[in-house]
Amino acid sequence: ADLAGDEESSEALALLTQMILITLVFVVGWQLEKRHVSWVSEAAVGLLVGIVAGGIAWATTHKFDASAYSDWMNFDPDFFFFALLPPIIFDAGYSLDPGHFFGNFDAICTLAFLGTSVSAVIITSLVWGCGALGLGYKLTFLQAGLFGSLISATDPVTTLAILGNVRADQNLYYLIFGESVLNDAVAIVMYQTLNEFQHTSFSAGSVAKAFGMFLLIFAGSCVIGAGFGLLSSLFYRYAKFGSANHYDIVEACLLVPIPVAAYMAAEGAGLSGIVSILFCGVVMARYTRQNLTETTAKTSLSFFKILAKVSETFVFIYMGLSLFLGHQTFGMASMWVMFVVSFAGMLAARVANVYPSCFLVNTRRGPREKISKNHQLFLWFSGLRGAIAFALAMKSTRDVGEEAGGVIFSCTLLIVLVTVLVFGGMTPFMLTKLDVLDKSAPYSNLETQSDSGHHHFNNEDGGNVKDHRSDRDIGDGDGDNPRAELEMSNLGPEEESYITTVELRQSAGEGSNETPLRKFIRTASGKLTVQEIDKTIHKVFVSPN
Repeated sequence: ADLAGDEESSEALALLTQMILITLVFVVGWQLEKRHVSWVSEAAVGLLVGIVAGGIAWATTHKFDASAYSDWMNFDPDFFFFALLPPIIFDAGYSLDPGHFFGNFDAICTLAFLGTSVSAVIITSLVWGCGALGLGYKLTFLQAGLFGSLISATDPVTTLAILGNVRADQNLYYLIFGESVLNDAVAIVMYQTLNEFQHTSFSAGSVAKAFGMFLLIFAGSCVIGAGFGLLSSLFYRYAKFGSANHYDIVEACLLVPIPVAAYMAAEGAGLSGIVSILFCGVVMARYTRQNLTETTAKTSLSFFKILAKVSETFVFIYMGLSLFLGHQTFGMASMWVMFVVSFAGMLAARVANVYPSCFLVNTRRGPREKISKNHQLFLWFSGLRGAIAFALAMKSTRDVGEEAGGVIFSCTLLIVLVTVLVFGGMTPFMLTKLDVLDKSAPYSNLETQSDSGHHHFNNEDGGNVKDHRSDRDIGDGDGDNPRAELEMSNLGPEEESYITTVELRQSAGEGSNETPLRKFIRTASGKLTVQEIDKTIHKVFVSPN
């Protein structure tokens, strides 16, 4: 009974400590932002607070034998994958601006799929070769592949926490945002696929099998996530909740189980819950949210944003705690050699990822839509590593054994610390140096996203110009002319740029919000216009009211 009581007391103290830490991070981050201290992000604050708290917990454990307290303070990968990561990924999909996201979808997919694969191959080869030559820690080729996969995950939590507080160019923001989100999904599925071969012989035939498994897991997860999103859209279209306050609450509450169900359905089917919940969020943002009442649409965005914010803060605190409380191999010289090689390989792989991918994308774009050299350089610089790589590294301690897993874990943690604290701190400087700030934007990228599909612009005189129609109606008027359909008085440079982008894409036969589903239908039919396809989809999934 005493042991049980001690366990409960340790659990309560650990949870109390975590609540204090998360409050401290929010307060310090708020004060730094208030004082315009841009070189220390909230992500870095979470890491540093976690490091200090972890050091104190480590010292306390050794002095007072409080091992139970230390265990409760440590990072649990299962808790991360099932509790912390899903709301972060879902919010990334649910709160996106479809115009900028799908307007850059070709580049996002090229960077996420081709780029991540190139990065994983380069890092795997370097780390395995270094170990085979006896210079660094010797991993098997499959273990090196697992490390190459997990360390190729650029982190949306880290990247968005930094870019969300600066005025990055909108297209650049969504290139980084989209690539990081899809990249993480690709890296997780790649790791999951390779891990299936842990206890089997890996041969040339296994490569084809692994590739097939990867496609099956990714495609199946997309279908499940999109399916749940479309079903929710149909449900809200015909539910007719009305505007009564108690119905608004029920309407909002019914949104919560949908992404959870999409995640669990994919996991239960042996697929990727992360990919499923991401595409569930994207589909719900495009269709379901437009069937909600205005109050519920705003409430749901705020609710999921709060969940994601709290979750990502916990992630960074846990990462900092793990420096002292996790199983580290800092005493092994071979680990430090592996760290140097993998860090250099990560930078080189990022070059081999970004520049060829952007070159391929630019060959298919017009002169005004090409990804500039400065944007490409910043894309290379922004390849921060964070929670996804860290959680997979923690998982590897179970998958590849304690010693090899410990080396992978320590090496990954060092890379995360360097990229978040050093590269992350230099992000505002690089944005200014490369002249990729959006000078017309008065506030952060995250705040410029619409609450329920409406576009807001601030003109130079401080006035507000609003498109009172939802984003699905842009270009759908009688003349299909966005300039004729928007309020055109006192337009500033941002509004002109936005409308010009819509016009350019319409003249090229592509809608600014064209989803892969619409593009497939348009290509298959060869006759339907983008506007007709848009109207057809909305007739099925979106309420006309």
